[in-house]
Amino acid sequence: MVDRNGSNQTPKTGDLDDLGERLKVARQKRETPVETADDGSLLGQAWRMSTELVVSVVVGLGLGYGIDVIFGTKPWGILFGLCLGFAAGIMTVLKTSAKMDAQNAGIPLGDDMPDDEDE
Repeated sequence: MVDRNGSNQTPKTGDLDDLGERLKVARQKRETPVETADDGSLLGQAWRMSTELVVSVVVGLGLGYGIDVIFGTKPWGILFGLCLGFAAGIMTVLKTSAKMDAQNAGIPLGDDMPDDEDE
């Protein structure tokens, strides 16, 4: 018998059993919750973000001061380094907060949570 794809093979009972086993494995993988690695408590992540911001600004200031010493462009190198460090720190904080949002996407917040009065 020729099927729609042009195959001449007849289905065997072993094929259906094999398909059933593969579907069972796929369902188990899908139903198993994926554990996300937690970087620590929320307080720890807040300390991490604030530390990264401060370190970025300090590194930017250091680079700006180095540029001032080498090229003799006193306050401009420090100002440029300050702006660059602040921008880098803000970018890092935004990336970290986006990662935190992605980890906590399934947790209801604010209006999504049921009120005690509704019970």
